[in-house]
Amino acid sequence: MPPAPPRRILCLGGAAVDRTYRVRDAVRLGTSNPATAGVSHGGVARNVAETLARLGAPVALATVVGADAAGAEIVSALAERGVDVSGIERADGMRTAEYVAVLAPDGALHVGLAAMEGLARLDAGFVGRAEPALDLAGLVFADANCAADALAALVERARGAPWRLALDAVSVAKSARLPRDLHGVAVLFCARDEAEAIVGAVCPPEDLACALVARGAAAAVVTLGADGLVHAEAHGATHRPAPAADVVDVTGAGDALIAGTLHRLAAGAIPSDALAAGQALARLTIARPGAVRADLSPALLAEALADGAAP
Repeated sequence: MPPAPPRRILCLGGAAVDRTYRVRDAVRLGTSNPATAGVSHGGVARNVAETLARLGAPVALATVVGADAAGAEIVSALAERGVDVSGIERADGMRTAEYVAVLAPDGALHVGLAAMEGLARLDAGFVGRAEPALDLAGLVFADANCAADALAALVERARGAPWRLALDAVSVAKSARLPRDLHGVAVLFCARDEAEAIVGAVCPPEDLACALVARGAAAAVVTLGADGLVHAEAHGATHRPAPAADVVDVTGAGDALIAGTLHRLAAGAIPSDALAAGQALARLTIARPGAVRADLSPALLAEALADGAAP
């Protein structure tokens, strides 16, 4: 008997228009700064969904966009990539979310601006309407662009569900939306400052990751930028250095890490192997402009792993 087809990955959360400006010299406040500009589609859940689709995974996105041209473009582009867009709601009177990133000459983020008021519609009612899609999923990913009641509903559902739940804290401010009790969360992704906000303490990243596991998450991943990440489970924490990378644009690096990790977890990989794929994909992503690498393919990721792009 042939093996059953893999159950799809459902992503819930933000979808937005990304505008990126890279200044040519050090930023000078209070005056005009020469820069190059780019426009693309973003949002954590949207980025993860597109990346998974480019890797050949069966994936669906549930989000809310405006009934405007930007929203239509986001939906159309995802559908062309093979993402199931039936769970995307288009809301009248809402402007599609927008994120503006100002990058330093070396590609590092100088400041990010998020105009995402419409994403307040990603609430518990939205999760309820996504129930049929949840039933079809083997792995569910949600970002903290979702409201606190939505995240709480997902965590509660995950405790008795046949699917596994992964969450991303998104930002320090939005990390406060995560429930205190993380039982039901298979893996929580967050940056170090987000982890400190969640835990309420400034301490080594290994301690932060272990504290998140103590709150109920089966696994926690605390990202450290160029210093790599810390991965913790019940048996303890492990630091994974970042692979050497040529940085062009850091936008989407964390989303690529998540997508690569989820892709391998959904295929049955152990967490260490899944994180190796995530780190390799993050390295590939920051070497090109944009939140999702345009030439991404399963072969490209396999080549990066074979070349030892990740530890």
